[in-house]
Amino acid sequence: MENSFEIETRTVFDRYQRQQENDDHIFDRLVSLIEEEYFGLPTGSFRGLDVLDAGCGSNANASYAFLDKGARNVVSLELSNDWMDCARKRLSRFGPRSELVAGSVLDLPFDDFSFDFVHCAGVLPHTSNPKKGFEELARVTRPGGSFFLTIMGTANGVIYRCINHLRELYQSDEQFRSSIDNLDASTAREAINWILRIKDGEEKEYIPGENEFFRSLFDDDLFVTIRDRFQAPTYHEFAFTEAQIRGWYGECGFEKIRRISRYTRNFHNLRRFLAPMYRHYDHPLARFWFGDGCIQMIGEKPST
Repeated sequence: MENSFEIETRTVFDRYQRQQENDDHIFDRLVSLIEEEYFGLPTGSFRGLDVLDAGCGSNANASYAFLDKGARNVVSLELSNDWMDCARKRLSRFGPRSELVAGSVLDLPFDDFSFDFVHCAGVLPHTSNPKKGFEELARVTRPGGSFFLTIMGTANGVIYRCINHLRELYQSDEQFRSSIDNLDASTAREAINWILRIKDGEEKEYIPGENEFFRSLFDDDLFVTIRDRFQAPTYHEFAFTEAQIRGWYGECGFEKIRRISRYTRNFHNLRRFLAPMYRHYDHPLARFWFGDGCIQMIGEKPST
C-alpha cells in the first residue's frame, strides 16, 4: 500500500512527466535510452518478451520503447490510475500488447516469475522501503530473465550533497520554493537576457556568438530535470552506493551482475557537457562531482 509520501511524489512527477509528453524532443530522447546494446543484449532481444516497466511515469516512455522494439506484452505500472490518460496517448497504438496497471513496487500485484525483463528507473528512492521494492521486483523476474535498475548514488559527490541541501531548502524557504516552482525556459530567458543586456552595455563579446551559445545551455528539458530534483521528496536515511546495490542483487540470487553506462546523446542544454561524466562514472572528475553517480545495474536470474 502506498502512503502519503509516495502519493505526494507521484503528484510532483505527474506534472513534469506530462510536460515531457507534450515535448516531442524530450519524449524521443527518453525513448532512445532503451536500446539492446546498452543492456548488453543482441539486437532484437526484446522481441517476444513479457516486460514490466515498474514506476513507468505518466508518459510511459520506456514502455513505448519496449513495445516499439517488439516486446510481446508490456505492463506499465504506476501508483493510482490518474496517469493513464497521459500514457494512453502514446501507447494506444500498440493495442492489447500494452497493459496499464495501478499498483506499488512495494506490493506488486503479480505472481512470482511473471516477466522476462523487469525495468525500474529512478523509482526506489521515492518509496518508504527501497529494499522491499527491490525484493518485489526480483520476485517477479523469471528464471533466465533480467532485472534492470537505475538508482542515484546518494552517499557522496559534490552535486548530490548540494541537491540534498537545496531540497531541504525548498521545503523550508518559501522564496526559494517559489523561484523553483516558476523556473522554466521562459523565466530563464528573461533572466539571461537581463544579464546579457547589462554585460553587452559594458563590454563587447569576447568570443563571437558567445551570447547565443550561453542561451543554448538552458531549455525546458533542463528545467524539468532541476524541478524534479528539488520538488520530489525523498527519504534521506537511505544512502545508495554501488556496493550496496550489488549486494541486493546477490542476496536475491542474481548472477552476471554488472554496472552499465552510456554516453547520453541528444541533450540540447548544459547537460551535453556533463554527459562524458555520465559515461565514465569512475573517472576521478566524475567521482568528485557525482560520487557513485547514476547507478545503472542489470542482473540475470539463473534458469532452474
